[in-house]
Amino acid sequence: MEILVKEEIEKQLKCYPKALKAYFNTIEIETHALNRLPALYASSKIGEEQQKRLGKKRYQEQIKSAVRRAIAAIERDPLRKSTPLISEENTQYQIANNALKRLEKLLKDYQLINENEDLCWHNLTSLVRQGLNKIIHKENLQSQPFVSVSESFNRGYFQSSEDPH
Repeated sequence: MEILVKEEIEKQLKCYPKALKAYFNTIEIETHALNRLPALYASSKIGEEQQKRLGKKRYQEQIKSAVRRAIAAIERDPLRKSTPLISEENTQYQIANNALKRLEKLLKDYQLINENEDLCWHNLTSLVRQGLNKIIHKENLQSQPFVSVSESFNRGYFQSSEDPH
């Protein structure tokens, strides 16, 4: 049902001027409308498609009406402030993303990765390994013998207690 309501909100808000649309909190509109519609849950992609078809066939007029009423309710007080609910998952994602950005800055500040490289979850291990190799290589120039990060990983220096390897 959420997908159908989002689609209907987008469709109905197209008629509004851009300046006015900025005042609408679409999550509030969606919540208001969904609270006035029957729930359609699914646990698989096939089920989701079946529920979507059922929703379009059986509830399309109710969806239009619920969205229209939700927009009207929110429109009556467009400057109303509300504090959105933030999921724990979203909070943890933001914390992890901030840590990733701080790590990227640290690696660039110490010139352990190139200035034009962006640290992301996909390249985190390889870029940190690259940075550690630079540190080890620099230290090994001052005192021998040389041990690469790859060799250090193989020796188990960087394994956590949870790592089964």
